[in-house]
Amino acid sequence: MTTVLLLSDIHGNLPALDAVLEGAASHGASSEVWVLGDSVGYGAQSNEVIHRLRTSPNLTMVKGNHEVAAIGEMSTANFNPTAGAAADWTARSLEPEIKEFLMSLPLVVERHGVTICHGTPRNPIWEYMFTSRTAELNLEHFQTLGCVHGHTHIPSIFGRDASGTWRVKQAIDGDEVVLADLRWFVNPGSVGQPRDGDPRAAYALLEVDDKETSVRVNFHRVEYDVSLAQDLILDAGLPPSLAFRLSEGR
Repeated sequence: MTTVLLLSDIHGNLPALDAVLEGAASHGASSEVWVLGDSVGYGAQSNEVIHRLRTSPNLTMVKGNHEVAAIGEMSTANFNPTAGAAADWTARSLEPEIKEFLMSLPLVVERHGVTICHGTPRNPIWEYMFTSRTAELNLEHFQTLGCVHGHTHIPSIFGRDASGTWRVKQAIDGDEVVLADLRWFVNPGSVGQPRDGDPRAAYALLEVDDKETSVRVNFHRVEYDVSLAQDLILDAGLPPSLAFRLSEGR
């Protein structure tokens, strides 16, 4: 059995990340840490977040749209004005070593019979997984039974059984789901900028069986120092809305 700590959309929020790492440790040691993109951007501590993540044992990371923008591989023209301003600020503030590390990350990777990406396997940078129709269209774009992803900032599960029926669930704190003999997608939610109305930092623990045919997913939320994260954003001169939304989980 391999136990994986799933993290996504940290967005430069070090107080949230530290709270999640502490909360996850209380459930026992994880064999691996998988980070599903957008570790940078929006928040004021992108460098510090990457430094902290790189101390994790057996770390696997992929790029999200905010990494791609911050390292200059994509224009911010398609970002909304607030996101674009944050992306430009992040690009200017990244340490050279961190920028080089982010450039080395893949867009999609496989581990233990699971596909790892940010948006979707079909379009790992931009596509959002909000509907079972999107899930269905993505099945031919990866070969493993399951896929873990982020981007929507909403904890969720999409699972299709042998009959082609989809089961869709928005996950809440404490949910535990076993996925066996299904094609499935799991989103652990956002560590640093939740958007499901719950301001607590989100993460998930994924247990993969030794045959890599079944997984158990446990969804968790943890309180963190929102005020500190907000003060850091405001002190950095980032758009104030990025700070205010943290209190509402929007």
